Amino acid sequence: MLSINDTESLLSKISSEITDSNLGYFSKPFRCKHEGRELMIKKYLPVKDLALINAIITNHNEYIRELKATGIKVPDTLIEVQKDKKGYQIIIIQEAFRKDELFRDKVEKAGDTDIISLCSLILDETIRFISNRKDPAGIGFHPTLRNYALHEGELWYFDTFPPMLMRQNELNKVIIRMSPFGRIIKPLIPVKFINLVSNEYYNFEKMFTGIVGSLCRLRPELSSAVLAFSKEYITNSRCSFQEKNNILKKLESPPHLPGIWTFFRRLSGNEGKPNI
Repeated sequence: MLSINDTESLLSKISSEITDSNLGYFSKPFRCKHEGRELMIKKYLPVKDLALINAIITNHNEYIRELKATGIKVPDTLIEVQKDKKGYQIIIIQEAFRKDELFRDKVEKAGDTDIISLCSLILDETIRFISNRKDPAGIGFHPTLRNYALHEGELWYFDTFPPMLMRQNELNKVIIRMSPFGRIIKPLIPVKFINLVSNEYYNFEKMFTGIVGSLCRLRPELSSAVLAFSKEYITNSRCSFQEKNNILKKLESPPHLPGIWTFFRRLSGNEGKPNI
């Protein structure tokens, strides 16, 4: 198991490093070497509410256990809290994957056949979660491309923040509170409005079409093949007739991102690929 006794020393190593990715909203991850292994370090917004931080940490550890119980693979992960002048800061330390194992990068480089195999893998993962979760209303999941690595032929889910072992309205509050832009958006955006983002974490139809939309945006030249495969996949799945019908209607063209997603991406400087 991952055990870091010198967190302060480890954090000092990354103080002058550039971030490993600009795709994170809550945190920009750092990659560093420590005792012969590569680690990802994620630092989150410091807050003064220690009770909130402790609740998030407890939820995070329980959430990982629940994800593993559904069959989702999660790398060795440690969550800690550090106190500084601004308050209490969550630090997540995680075993790193090689950059060439990141699922999103594999999608960007995949050929015609490989893109369908990758699509099948992540859709299988989503079905596995939906089929095995204990409490549909009390656990969320975000199977988007950038949250995965493909290691030795298996998918590993590594984005565990914010943890989602909670009801959607509770998660919405955490999203606003832990957002780097929380002070800006809290007085402007009602908590229920965050449903436009978090619906995708709790609703299978939105999970499914979210994945397909991401694939199409990353590889627009292969979107027709992705859509055709996705329609066949959902038609042959064990989902209900209503779910199949709703999803098929949404796959008549590449699914778009909700407007609030593009708003948050622009706010964080993370534009991503152009929307179709």
